[in-house]
Amino acid sequence: MANRPALLKQSELTRYLKAMKAAGNEGGRVEVKPDGTHVIFQGESEASTVSNPCDRLLK
Repeated sequence: MANRPALLKQSELTRYLKAMKAAGNEGGRVEVKPDGTHVIFQGESEASTVSNPCDRLLK
């Protein structure tokens, strides 16, 4: 079985992050959906502000 191509290449991610930095946005995130679409969110990442209840169990 052949490997399928990556949904997001490192060069694409680097290009997105450089563009965000050039626009003056240091925070944000890039989501890759199963169908291969890329969604770029500007601003503070939700993942860093919302805590998972399971996190306290791992401490």
